[in-house]
Amino acid sequence: MMKRVSSLVLLTTVALLLMAMGGKGAGFERSPRVEKNFSVLVVDVSGNKIEGEKFSWEGRIHLDGSLGMAQVVVPFDKIKELTVGEKRDRKVRVTVHLKDGSETMVDVDADARCYGDAVFGSFMLTMAEIKSVTFK
Repeated sequence: MMKRVSSLVLLTTVALLLMAMGGKGAGFERSPRVEKNFSVLVVDVSGNKIEGEKFSWEGRIHLDGSLGMAQVVVPFDKIKELTVGEKRDRKVRVTVHLKDGSETMVDVDADARCYGDAVFGSFMLTMAEIKSVTFK
Protein backbone atom coordinates (compact mmCIF):
# COMPACT_ATOMS: atom_id res chain seq x y z
CA MET A 1 0.00 0.00 0.00
CA MET A 2 2.83 2.40 0.93
CA LYS A 3 4.59 1.66 -2.38
CA ARG A 4 1.42 2.48 -4.29
CA VAL A 5 0.99 5.84 -2.49
CA SER A 6 4.67 6.73 -3.01
CA SER A 7 4.42 5.88 -6.70
CA LEU A 8 1.29 8.00 -7.08
CA VAL A 9 2.91 10.99 -5.33
CA LEU A 10 6.03 10.69 -7.48
CA LEU A 11 4.02 10.37 -10.70
CA THR A 12 1.86 13.39 -9.80
CA THR A 13 4.93 15.49 -8.96
CA VAL A 14 6.68 14.61 -12.22
CA ALA A 15 3.52 15.34 -14.24
CA LEU A 16 3.11 18.77 -12.61
CA LEU A 17 6.75 19.66 -13.23
CA LEU A 18 6.54 18.65 -16.88
CA MET A 19 3.36 20.68 -17.41
CA ALA A 20 4.99 23.73 -15.83
CA MET A 21 7.82 23.54 -18.39
CA GLY A 22 5.48 24.08 -21.36
CA GLY A 23 4.04 27.31 -22.68
CA LYS A 24 4.42 29.32 -25.87
CA GLY A 25 5.67 32.53 -24.34
CA ALA A 26 8.19 31.06 -21.94
CA GLY A 27 11.03 33.48 -21.41
CA PHE A 28 9.61 36.42 -23.42
CA GLU A 29 9.71 39.58 -21.34
CA ARG A 30 10.57 42.38 -23.75
CA SER A 31 11.62 42.96 -27.32
CA PRO A 32 15.34 42.90 -28.14
CA ARG A 33 17.08 46.26 -28.36
CA VAL A 34 17.97 47.28 -31.91
CA GLU A 35 20.42 49.85 -33.28
CA LYS A 36 17.79 51.55 -35.49
CA ASN A 37 14.11 52.18 -34.87
CA PHE A 38 11.63 50.87 -37.45
CA SER A 39 7.98 51.81 -36.93
CA VAL A 40 5.47 49.30 -38.32
CA LEU A 41 1.85 48.25 -38.55
CA VAL A 42 1.61 44.49 -38.02
CA VAL A 43 -1.57 42.58 -38.93
CA ASP A 44 -1.78 39.04 -37.58
CA VAL A 45 -3.63 36.16 -39.24
CA SER A 46 -6.73 36.79 -37.11
CA GLY A 47 -6.91 40.42 -38.29
CA ASN A 48 -5.60 42.11 -35.13
CA LYS A 49 -3.51 45.21 -35.78
CA ILE A 50 -0.54 46.31 -33.71
CA GLU A 51 1.20 49.64 -34.25
CA GLY A 52 4.73 49.25 -33.03
CA GLU A 53 8.26 50.49 -33.14
CA LYS A 54 11.73 49.03 -32.59
CA PHE A 55 10.58 46.19 -34.86
CA SER A 56 13.03 43.35 -35.41
CA TRP A 57 13.22 39.92 -36.99
CA GLU A 58 14.97 37.55 -34.58
CA GLY A 59 16.45 40.66 -32.92
CA ARG A 60 17.93 41.91 -36.21
CA ILE A 61 16.89 44.72 -38.55
CA HIS A 62 16.82 42.65 -41.72
CA LEU A 63 14.92 39.66 -43.08
CA ASP A 64 16.78 36.40 -43.77
CA GLY A 65 15.42 33.79 -46.12
CA SER A 66 15.98 31.82 -49.25
CA LEU A 67 15.31 32.60 -52.88
CA GLY A 68 15.59 29.30 -54.68
CA MET A 69 19.00 27.94 -53.74
CA ALA A 70 20.36 31.33 -52.61
CA GLN A 71 20.35 32.61 -49.05
CA VAL A 72 19.26 36.26 -49.03
CA VAL A 73 19.31 39.13 -46.55
CA VAL A 74 16.94 42.06 -47.12
CA PRO A 75 17.62 45.14 -44.93
CA PHE A 76 14.53 46.78 -43.40
CA ASP A 77 15.73 50.11 -44.92
CA LYS A 78 14.71 48.77 -48.35
CA ILE A 79 11.33 47.26 -47.36
CA LYS A 80 7.96 48.98 -47.75
CA GLU A 81 5.76 45.99 -46.82
CA LEU A 82 5.88 42.25 -46.13
CA THR A 83 2.95 40.01 -47.05
CA VAL A 84 3.12 36.54 -45.52
CA GLY A 85 1.59 33.51 -47.24
CA GLU A 86 0.55 30.14 -45.86
CA LYS A 87 2.86 27.86 -43.91
CA ARG A 88 4.35 24.93 -45.85
CA ASP A 89 7.00 22.53 -44.57
CA ARG A 90 8.11 24.82 -41.70
CA LYS A 91 8.47 27.77 -44.10
CA VAL A 92 6.29 30.69 -45.15
CA ARG A 93 6.50 32.44 -48.49
CA VAL A 94 6.91 36.17 -47.94
CA THR A 95 6.27 38.73 -50.66
CA VAL A 96 8.72 41.56 -50.03
CA HIS A 97 7.47 44.88 -51.47
CA LEU A 98 10.48 47.16 -51.79
CA LYS A 99 10.53 50.96 -51.58
CA ASP A 100 11.77 51.18 -55.18
CA GLY A 101 8.49 49.59 -56.36
CA SER A 102 9.85 46.12 -57.08
CA GLU A 103 8.97 42.96 -55.21
CA THR A 104 10.41 39.52 -54.62
CA MET A 105 9.34 36.28 -52.96
CA VAL A 106 11.45 34.88 -50.13
CA ASP A 107 10.96 31.66 -48.14
CA VAL A 108 11.38 32.31 -44.41
CA ASP A 109 11.39 30.01 -41.37
CA ALA A 110 7.77 29.94 -40.11
CA ASP A 111 8.91 29.83 -36.48
CA ALA A 112 11.19 32.88 -36.78
CA ARG A 113 10.11 35.50 -34.27
CA CYS A 114 9.36 39.15 -34.85
CA TYR A 115 9.50 41.57 -31.94
CA GLY A 116 8.49 45.14 -31.28
CA ASP A 117 7.24 47.66 -28.75
CA ALA A 118 3.67 48.98 -28.70
CA VAL A 119 1.89 51.45 -26.39
CA PHE A 120 0.78 48.54 -24.20
CA GLY A 121 4.25 46.94 -23.94
CA SER A 122 6.35 44.53 -25.98
CA PHE A 123 5.00 42.02 -28.51
CA MET A 124 6.28 38.89 -30.22
CA LEU A 125 4.80 36.95 -33.15
CA THR A 126 6.16 34.15 -35.29
CA MET A 127 6.22 34.62 -39.05
CA ALA A 128 3.43 32.03 -39.38
CA GLU A 129 1.22 34.22 -37.14
CA ILE A 130 1.70 37.35 -39.25
CA LYS A 131 -0.40 38.36 -42.26
CA SER A 132 1.44 41.59 -43.12
CA VAL A 133 3.96 44.13 -41.87
CA THR A 134 3.85 47.69 -43.22
CA PHE A 135 6.91 49.82 -42.56
CA LYS A 136 6.11 53.48 -41.89
